[in-house]
Amino acid sequence: MGLLGALVPDADAVAALCPAQLVTQLDTAFSQAPLDTAYTGMVLQTQGSNRRTLYSRNGDRLFTPASNIKLLTTAAAAHTLGADYRLRTSVYGIPDLDESTVLRVVGRGDPTLTTAQLESFAQQLAQAGVSQVSRLILDDSYFPGFATNPTWEWEDAQYAYAAPVNSLILNRNAIALQIAPTQEGYPLSVVWPQPLPAGPLPVVNDSMTVATGTPAMPLALWRRGDSPTVRLTGHLVQGSSAQIITLAVLDPAQQFAAAMEQALQRQSIAVRETAITQNLSLPAGQELAVLESPSVGELMLVANRDSDNLYAEALFKTLGVTAGGNITEASQAGGEAVKNSLTELGVDASALRLADGSGLSRHNLVSPIALVDTLQVMTTHPQGRAFRASLAIAGQSGTLSNRFRGTALEGRLQGKSGALTGNVALSGYVQPPNYEPLVFSIVINHSNQHASVLREKIDELLLRIAQLSDDC
Repeated sequence: MGLLGALVPDADAVAALCPAQLVTQLDTAFSQAPLDTAYTGMVLQTQGSNRRTLYSRNGDRLFTPASNIKLLTTAAAAHTLGADYRLRTSVYGIPDLDESTVLRVVGRGDPTLTTAQLESFAQQLAQAGVSQVSRLILDDSYFPGFATNPTWEWEDAQYAYAAPVNSLILNRNAIALQIAPTQEGYPLSVVWPQPLPAGPLPVVNDSMTVATGTPAMPLALWRRGDSPTVRLTGHLVQGSSAQIITLAVLDPAQQFAAAMEQALQRQSIAVRETAITQNLSLPAGQELAVLESPSVGELMLVANRDSDNLYAEALFKTLGVTAGGNITEASQAGGEAVKNSLTELGVDASALRLADGSGLSRHNLVSPIALVDTLQVMTTHPQGRAFRASLAIAGQSGTLSNRFRGTALEGRLQGKSGALTGNVALSGYVQPPNYEPLVFSIVINHSNQHASVLREKIDELLLRIAQLSDDC
């Protein structure tokens, strides 16, 4: 972006681009390396009810959208749930023998819950008169099916950005591991800065501290299947800085259960037995304690601006569950719910395939025109202000904070970026200095180039569009 900023320092330093020249210039850019060997799509329209298509390249074809799918997830959440909706975590009590209580903790996928907030639960229960718990039941059934989306790659599923999304989420279902060099020839130091409530994960440490100038093998962490054991390989140079790697927690309900039991014990509430279930026939009981998530509008902000996968998936699965019906798999239901919401909005979603709500899945298929149509609809939607406010701003915030700085588009573009290996996208709203507001989607698939190279190409295309002028 330093190079792009040097090329286009401000709006007055670039030549005007006549609308009649736009198609030729964009076609030429797409025909040059490295885009000439990739699968590319783009739609560019004027914004508003009388929209005009200025450019379309494979606009109705299907692409892997990466995190651009979050635009569809959050638009559906805004439309169906509303920006004020909140995810509720409840504790229900059923009186038992000997003045004790059966507690049932019902999670509904709040991605913001932390260990500290469980203290509020315990305090509410103590104030409600609970002093002994004969059975603490953790109900993890609200999001049925797989916590880790089965279409995600196993390499991704190791790490926090692809943490499981279950009904009882705690501390983002993630755990940080600090790795530091020791003495030359000795294994690296491995420390859990904040151990998991149920105890630290076992580590097989096959790493090594090496001397300065020695070729170093990159660090790698591995887990087989659903095993909790982490194997560490690789090298760090003696005297180098420690590194923090954040892993996904593969048994999130167990960790929530342990943390809840500990919070109760700190309030002098004894717990005899703890169980986790996804199929419970007990009566609901009286709601004794409750925690609510931030609003959907606030969750959308994190999902889009920061491209937070956990928040997007929680919204996606919530849409599936609240749609009703006989649901056996929350992600599948979420995909159907999002498509139904888009259809209600007037977007043709019939050809789309939505395997998740975050864009981590390589099974997702979305067209550039579907993304543009969604963006167009949300400009006049009653929840459109919250939707648009959730997007990153070029050169200023979120995933676009380091893009377009010092250019004609700094502060003039709001959008959602996306990247998977070989696949990069950017869709959103753009206001050229000397032209009317525009809506766009650019998607690049099947490239052998690094994401940074493809991002530069997308930015170059948009900086050309920034030159559009009505004066020629």
